[in-house]
Amino acid sequence: MAEKILIVSPIALIPYHSGNRKRIRTVCSELMKMGYELDFFYTGFDDNIDPQHDLFFNGRVLQYQTGNDKTSLTENPFLRISEVKNGIKIKWQKLLRGIFDSFDSARYNKSLAEYKNIRKYRLLQSEIFDVKYKAVIINYSVYSFYFKLFDQHTKKILDTHDCLTNRYRLFLKNGKIPIEWYSLRYHDEKRAVSMSDIVWAITAEEKNHYMGMLKNRSIEVLNLRHLVPFRHIPSNGPKKRVLLIGSDNRLNVDGLHWFTNQVWPYVYSKNPDSELMVAGSICNSKDEFKQDTGITFYGRYENEDEIYSMADICINPMQDGTGLKIKTLEALAHGKWVISTFEGGAGLNDMIGKGLYCSDDPKEWIESLNNSFVEKNDTVQRIAKTKKAIEQIYSDNLKIIDQSLK
Repeated sequence: MAEKILIVSPIALIPYHSGNRKRIRTVCSELMKMGYELDFFYTGFDDNIDPQHDLFFNGRVLQYQTGNDKTSLTENPFLRISEVKNGIKIKWQKLLRGIFDSFDSARYNKSLAEYKNIRKYRLLQSEIFDVKYKAVIINYSVYSFYFKLFDQHTKKILDTHDCLTNRYRLFLKNGKIPIEWYSLRYHDEKRAVSMSDIVWAITAEEKNHYMGMLKNRSIEVLNLRHLVPFRHIPSNGPKKRVLLIGSDNRLNVDGLHWFTNQVWPYVYSKNPDSELMVAGSICNSKDEFKQDTGITFYGRYENEDEIYSMADICINPMQDGTGLKIKTLEALAHGKWVISTFEGGAGLNDMIGKGLYCSDDPKEWIESLNNSFVEKNDTVQRIAKTKKAIEQIYSDNLKIIDQSLK
């Protein structure tokens, strides 16, 4: 009988265009290839998730619906009392953040109690009753309280995805209002990750962050980057087309503003037959941009073949962020030449010179793009280097997953 692993995620895996969905889905695929039986618990709050989840997992998709009715004190007093106590804790901890930290921390950071839905917690408790799991893998540290449902015989693995300590400051420093986003005080993130046996950090820098946070504790911190296989998709689009793919995350939109203000006008003036194609849900913000200067907003797409066949040059102009930028790695894994800021290439230093070029200087971006229109970047040698490097990253990641389950 196959050993069982439970995956806990606030993100549904299907459809899987976004980077975090792809990461979780790929980890799950590799675990099933290794012979494990996977159960899945969705801890988000969509009323329904795609029924394809039942076909994807080789174990059970656990019951996840809790209903929207308010808990009745008369019908379920113990549950209602627990919810009231959790609500009081949320308000009390917000007050303490304001007193001992700052007004901004009180407003934009959240306490771990805000992510704990009592009904969801008890539902999972009932779903896993009398089931033995070799490991439970929880996605995002704010949900690590679910580890409390498992004894010492179950390995507790936390996939952090991003460092959450004071993430709201990424917006404030640029004069932006923080969006609804995971952001924790240092001590809250420390408490969250301390519940695990193994922590997966998406970059070496974030690995060092967690190792410093967890020093003198017997918790192993491993650098698990995104798993994406190499599959070259040749372009059948114009040579002077540049492709940007992104979600409507505000940091992506701000990066596009930087590019269209600091770089693209100077490239387009010299190359009036060039085109910037923007794809993904970032196109929801297209009204913020002029669309008469060689910019095309393609919108959403169905699959990688559809969009990556449009161009051989991809860009990532993000100015801020945390973690590894999955879209940068994916573009490289599809054989594209990628120009990125250093933030957009975070966690991928070993790819520089192997398909990835990084700079924060707009003048160097302009020069690189102008040169790319007259030089042949899609060379056999460059693609071979990229392929070898991507395959090494994938192999290293598989070893880390296997090591985590020993």
